[in-house]
Amino acid sequence: MKKIAIAILIFLIFLSSIWFLYKRNIDYHMIQTVEKQPDIVFSAEFRSGDKGTYKYSIGKKDLEKISEDILQELSYSENYETIIAVKWEDDFQGLVELNMKDYTYNPIIDLETLNNCAKDIGLDEIKYRSFDTANLHMPKYFKDGYTFFWGDWRDELCYLVKEDGVWNMYILYSSDSRNYCYFIEGRDSEELLFVESEKGISKYKIESTDYKKCTVVDEENILPTESMGVLDFDGNMDMTYDNEKIVYYDDTEICIYDWNMKEKMPVVNQNLLGKELLDIKLSKGEEYVLYTVGDIPFFWSSGYRMSFFIVDLNTGNKIRTVKWENGDRFYGIDW
Repeated sequence: MKKIAIAILIFLIFLSSIWFLYKRNIDYHMIQTVEKQPDIVFSAEFRSGDKGTYKYSIGKKDLEKISEDILQELSYSENYETIIAVKWEDDFQGLVELNMKDYTYNPIIDLETLNNCAKDIGLDEIKYRSFDTANLHMPKYFKDGYTFFWGDWRDELCYLVKEDGVWNMYILYSSDSRNYCYFIEGRDSEELLFVESEKGISKYKIESTDYKKCTVVDEENILPTESMGVLDFDGNMDMTYDNEKIVYYDDTEICIYDWNMKEKMPVVNQNLLGKELLDIKLSKGEEYVLYTVGDIPFFWSSGYRMSFFIVDLNTGNKIRTVKWENGDRFYGIDW
């Protein structure tokens, strides 16, 4: 009986070794492929005292500072040549653009001008408090200008554009509930707006190309979603460039949902016991997903301890690329 038990133990160890070597090989080849994607960019204030905006190479596991400033709510341009972000520090508050070739940045518009535009359309002004998180959320390039959520609850989605040398702001979408993230798809003379809110993910039509008179119509509720974390309100979804598919978290799984076909496909399991999912970002080629998970601090005594995961959408293979330190604080991420 003892010999049988030993034989079984040896066999299990052998199987475990085979699985370990197989997983290492799969992970290695996946990292080699992922390395061809653009770098992950994020802004952070580390426990060590270092702070700024960084790019992170998955293959090399290399961290490079690209700006001394913490550029919050950052987002790549469609061609990945620039980043739009919010600078929220004593010397400047407002929208800025970072050039990814030489890492120089230029101010786009300051908070005072933004507040003047907001007053013209009946919105409350945003106050600056040093040093705090910005109340301009998810800035993106759109047409000849920029879009962003205005205010803490993100209940107003605004379009900012310079017309005849003068900045003007228009409200594209307004709601009476907290919103988390949005995506806009242009289709000839109309745009489709996708919004993740505390009610779930919804689709709207934006009628008219005259943004002074635009209206949001034909609301369609697409999906219910998991509630946001206590400390995070950035949403837990991303969309493909054609806006046909949604990548999101649902009931322990990262999933893909085709809203045209009404089909859901689970990709990989991610249990969140004692954790919360904070970000989901598709790669440039849309073959991979970056998602971040935060360890919930004891009695909420501090912020999340963040980990980065990469998932192959075709195979479901998952790799944790890095786990950051307790006390590291993040202000925005894109891939």
